[in-house]
Amino acid sequence: MKKFKRIGMVVALIEEQAYLTKYFGKRVKKYKFGEINVTEFNYKDCKIFMADSGVGEISATLSTQMLILKFDVEVILNFGVVGGLSNDLNCGGVAYVGEIVHHDFTTSYKNMNECAGKYMFQPDSFVFEADKKMLELAKKVIGDRKVVRIVSGDKFVDDNTFRDWLINHFGGEICDMESAGIYFACRNHSIPFLMIKAVSDSADDNASADFNSTIDAGVTFYVDAVKKLIDYMC
Repeated sequence: MKKFKRIGMVVALIEEQAYLTKYFGKRVKKYKFGEINVTEFNYKDCKIFMADSGVGEISATLSTQMLILKFDVEVILNFGVVGGLSNDLNCGGVAYVGEIVHHDFTTSYKNMNECAGKYMFQPDSFVFEADKKMLELAKKVIGDRKVVRIVSGDKFVDDNTFRDWLINHFGGEICDMESAGIYFACRNHSIPFLMIKAVSDSADDNASADFNSTIDAGVTFYVDAVKKLIDYMC
């Protein structure tokens, strides 16, 4: 595999950034474009550009596009905490994203149950595939992990009824508020990408409490994975 010279990272939460910043060391420069902050690091033989995307699909899309167009990154990495929809992934569990669904898009708000799962963005499926080469790289460097389908939208999932709807209509195993935006920006520019997620809550009625109490633990679970991957890619 070729080595990457310019690596983009999209990170939504300050807590997540803090762990990664400690690993990459002293920053070279900090940029600000409106609400988007980008920190540049020199690491080994490559440059890393970490975008502080904030939460939500729109922010994640803008941040990813910014890294691609303004900083000419060759690959996008996304690490973050997510809600768990499957009993196979408990809090702290780490998974690779293999499929992405943008659950927030619907052609009819009045008939969401009928519209959910219809072909929305492409002619044959509402499910988008992650970058297979990057998935194989992650498995080789980091090791085998569960590969899951993430359902993504601009809603924090903290309701049992909504959680069950996501599972029943989309087959979601985890959920977040950024992945679909990152996917669309990378696809639009033919940029390889990889998403590694750590479960911080169960996306149910207790999600807010679980999230606040376990986010530090959730972040630390995948920091070692990031280290291995970046060391290999540089």
